[in-house]
Amino acid sequence: MLRRFSPLVVILAASTLLAQQPPTPVPQPPPAPQPAPQPEPQPTTPPPAPAPIPQPAPEQPPPPPTAQPEPPVLSRTAAGAYERREALPYLNLYLPEGQASVRIRKLIKNVLFESQIDYKFVNGDISTFLRYKYYARDYTYKIAVFDTIGFPNIGSTSTQEFQRVRGGLLLTEFPRDYNHRYFWLVQDDRLTFGDVTTVDNRKNNVYTKIGYQYGTQFDERLNSIVGESRGRIIPVLTAFRELGPQKLSVSAAITQAARLSTGDYKYTKLEAEALRRWDLTPTSFVVTRAHLGTFLTKSTVRTWCTTNVFPRVCGTGPTPAGAAPVLPIERYSIPAYEMIDMAGRDALKAITSRNASAGTNEVHLTNEYFVPIFRNRDYRTFVMHWNTMYGIAYLGAGHVSIAGSHGNAVDAGLGTEASMTVRDFDVLFSVIYARTVKADEGLKGSKVRLSIRTIR
Repeated sequence: MLRRFSPLVVILAASTLLAQQPPTPVPQPPPAPQPAPQPEPQPTTPPPAPAPIPQPAPEQPPPPPTAQPEPPVLSRTAAGAYERREALPYLNLYLPEGQASVRIRKLIKNVLFESQIDYKFVNGDISTFLRYKYYARDYTYKIAVFDTIGFPNIGSTSTQEFQRVRGGLLLTEFPRDYNHRYFWLVQDDRLTFGDVTTVDNRKNNVYTKIGYQYGTQFDERLNSIVGESRGRIIPVLTAFRELGPQKLSVSAAITQAARLSTGDYKYTKLEAEALRRWDLTPTSFVVTRAHLGTFLTKSTVRTWCTTNVFPRVCGTGPTPAGAAPVLPIERYSIPAYEMIDMAGRDALKAITSRNASAGTNEVHLTNEYFVPIFRNRDYRTFVMHWNTMYGIAYLGAGHVSIAGSHGNAVDAGLGTEASMTVRDFDVLFSVIYARTVKADEGLKGSKVRLSIRTIR
């Protein structure tokens, strides 16, 4: 039986041996990449219903790069006070001239509207002004119309009746930077006199002016040289706050009148003024003003006029019978109001403006020494809150000439200037007494001058 199974055992042993030998390896192709197995989802609660998608707000245009966010209003009371102050008129009062000036301004976007009325209670002089000023990017321009009428002072020996000047102007300003500005003015003045025999009656003065200004732009006297000369503020002293950060300011202009269109005059006028502040101590300083004016070209149109003949006949040369010499300021092809005066609030303060103080060539120098009495205080007197007060010492000298005649004067004085608050008004109060120390005949005198100004 063993013999029967011996072949079977041999076959099984051989097959087992062959199974233990490793088979010859056969190269297999690389397996194809299989996707990563996804994690089996875990049983979760059913998700809630999706919320409605909010609609985006309409896009707003971005603000300009230079725009600043508007500051919040601190309080309704304060905002109302600012609006009330902005609506208040500017008021200026001058004594002893008895003159009041009221200005109303309104700024709408890039346009400034201004109306002004000047009135002298003593003699009835009245002036009205309407102005439109547009602020462009690189320049500004102003269109103005005016009407002024003046009468002789009460108690004077003058027999002259009223004189009236009305007209319009276009003033363009080109600021280069904060300190440098250029100006161009075109103006037409119409002259009318109550005395129809006046040689300048019903005549027009058409002229243009080119000016340059350096330094502060807040001084009224400097602005009048390069721009509009009428209707300006005429303070009795140089307010220290109007000097600005600059210690030196200069204005210069050339005016050319021509017999073009309706023009009846022809002349060339040069006028310049410099303003300088000198600090002596941390709180006291001197303000110096130097003014120069002359007519580069002019012509003599009359030296005499008939007295009893109407219309008047005027001429040059020897004075004929029935004629009388004219005043020096009437000899030239220049209207009398264009003559350069060294008397007044913004010149020699002790001299009254008259024919002797005006001429075709003029120079004057004034000095104002400011000494603080108190500064940055709050002294209350009824409704007035006194903030700052300065004591002022004044000294001036000047020279004027016309038609071969000359005049010289030196004056001095004492005064004070104070700033205060009266309800919604910031008030600047100035007063000075000045008298001539040495002067030629016709220029001697003394004056008390006072001005009250509202400022913002």
